[in-house]
Amino acid sequence: MNAKSPVRIAFVDDDENLLSSYRRNFARLMPEWEAVYFTDPLAARDAIAQQADQGADETGHIVAAIVDIHMPGMTGLELAEELRKTRDDLIIVMLTGYADLKSALTAVNELGVYRFYPKPTNLQIILEGISDEINRRGTQTQAPLPTAFLDLFQLGVVAVDGTLGVSHMNAQAAEVLRNASLVRIDANNTLVFSPQPDGLDSFLNPPANLAPRRQQSFALEQGDEKLSLFVRRMPKSSNGESSFMFILVDPSQQSAPAIDDLMDLFGLTRSEAKLTQKLAEGLPLDQAAELVGISHSSARTYLKTIFSKIGVNRQPQLMKTILSTIPSLRS
Repeated sequence: MNAKSPVRIAFVDDDENLLSSYRRNFARLMPEWEAVYFTDPLAARDAIAQQADQGADETGHIVAAIVDIHMPGMTGLELAEELRKTRDDLIIVMLTGYADLKSALTAVNELGVYRFYPKPTNLQIILEGISDEINRRGTQTQAPLPTAFLDLFQLGVVAVDGTLGVSHMNAQAAEVLRNASLVRIDANNTLVFSPQPDGLDSFLNPPANLAPRRQQSFALEQGDEKLSLFVRRMPKSSNGESSFMFILVDPSQQSAPAIDDLMDLFGLTRSEAKLTQKLAEGLPLDQAAELVGISHSSARTYLKTIFSKIGVNRQPQLMKTILSTIPSLRS
């Protein structure tokens, strides 16, 4: 960027007080940059999208948008999707009031969101991240994998490729690895389990005549040590390479799961999540069904779907997986 084309940032948030705070601090933190502010995501979409045909060196070109994920009229994810149709060069930063795993995965993997921060995050940290990306683009160096959002969660998360080569690991996963002997990262930066979980190889590399499962849970046990795994298959990259997300949890860190957590992590409907929550509390199926407000026969039907989505085939396995895999997404 030269003197004729200052970096211009768009802030999009329906919270007037937050935007006022940004206005007060922005000029002090980045005096050479400019900013525009929107409380209406639709107005932001129109203003940013109409620059699609402008050159990157033209004065007033918006290079980045800092967007709240929860807004009336149009969510941050919907806004990002709209902007991506005309501005694939736009640096999009997403802010959220809580760590929503499903939204984070959508934002990063499908919409190309550069960073995903919790609210509140110091504005200087956000702006420095944008500055780093602008500098990287200027030097044409390879972009780092945009997985900073993983550090939002109190789950141990490891992102790997099809050969279990580690591309990212958050702080919680590093803590699990420090304390566990059942899993490690070897000298080749590969995730290694000892012993290998039964069925993991067939999940990662299914036979050609079978449709790949989207997610599956596993359990490791050796002596007194236990480790629970939840593996999610990620969308293939543009070159067709496979990638996976491993969630590592020490079963000793157990707490009751929240309905929204069950929906986010396992893709359950709200009714399925309510039933699963009651079962996780130790209730038999008939009592859980009564509290949820469904018949026993409906509960049995729900349970089959729940088994399929979570990757188990028995109720004890279901309870063990639920209690060990979700300490809390939002605590």
